[in-house]
Amino acid sequence: MSSLIVKSKPKNSIHYSTEFIDLLLSKVDMMDVMKKYGIEVRPGSGKSNFYKASFCCNKTDFDNGRIKKDTQTYRCLSCHTGGNALHFLQQVAELSFRESVIELAHMFDVELPVIDPDELKKIERKEKALKLAIEFYQSQNNTDYMISRGLSEEVIQKHKIGYAPGGRALRSYLEQQGYTKAELLEYRLLNAKGLDSFFYRAIIPVIMNGKVTDIYGRAVNDAKAGIKHFYLKGDNILGGIDYIDPKKTVYLFEAAIDRLVAESHGIDNGIDTGGAGKFSSYHAKRLKKMNIEKIMIIYDGDAAGIKGALHAGQLLIEQGIKVWIGELPNQMDPAKMLLEKGKQAFIDALYNPKTFTKFKMYQELRKYKLEDILEYVSDTSKESELN
Repeated sequence: MSSLIVKSKPKNSIHYSTEFIDLLLSKVDMMDVMKKYGIEVRPGSGKSNFYKASFCCNKTDFDNGRIKKDTQTYRCLSCHTGGNALHFLQQVAELSFRESVIELAHMFDVELPVIDPDELKKIERKEKALKLAIEFYQSQNNTDYMISRGLSEEVIQKHKIGYAPGGRALRSYLEQQGYTKAELLEYRLLNAKGLDSFFYRAIIPVIMNGKVTDIYGRAVNDAKAGIKHFYLKGDNILGGIDYIDPKKTVYLFEAAIDRLVAESHGIDNGIDTGGAGKFSSYHAKRLKKMNIEKIMIIYDGDAAGIKGALHAGQLLIEQGIKVWIGELPNQMDPAKMLLEKGKQAFIDALYNPKTFTKFKMYQELRKYKLEDILEYVSDTSKESELN
């Protein structure tokens, strides 16, 4: 397959925004991509085409590989490997993310955006620094905190979760890779004192379209932590977005740990936005572009969680996405409930979720006295009888 890897470079350097990636993927025919890289494919008469999952499971029949025609995403029914065309090229052809973008643009005649070559080098250098930082944190082999919160070893490895020892550990490592103090300050990997920004924190990378776009650090000792939750940027986060199946119900969580603990208990297809109040129109529109049809919001059972669910639900409804609200007991968050009460108790709590419209109505009714509500119902009934 290596002979098929695109080695040619465009005349001008390129940069790719989220909008461009969405446009590029909308032009892709996944069957053509797989054919080019030696995978046998077969058209289907229904909603899916088929492929032989030889590259992930060594399967030589068409029973395992599915390509959804509407989203042009692939999925192996045996090992659950899957994603979009960019994921395929990175896995099978071992192209970098940028090389994969160029390959697809050439294949489907999409014009690449142009950027100043020097600016491109800066972008690539920062992307590499974040990738190296995640690899460094993962190499520390300190997963005690995450395991204590209910994450499985499998999920920890899958999502490249690590630990930040603090001091100058990361700085020393990246300086050995040729990065300067000024660069690391610009990337916010160092604080004003020149020390690592993340210290004594469990590290969860935010990965979107195959690359590290942000880093989340959760303090492992709340008593000593000045700030429990710390992000490099913290904006437009959609943790877990690269792993979801848009045709299944997507679970929207407040925090990465909630999402990952749920996945550790077999409840996958989740995403998070890094906080109850962080969901925005950007997130709603992005999820709509992915053809997601159904979302269940599972926020914390507190005032902030209720407020956040109302806000997020309204934005999703406006995009035409069906929304349900899964309500947890008062002051209970998903990770805590799964760890302390178990998976079945968690599922039972979500067994009969409310539609967003009903949830919104219930929250509004809480503002009024019961006698006022009953009076309104009585008056409404009388009006109905008269009509």
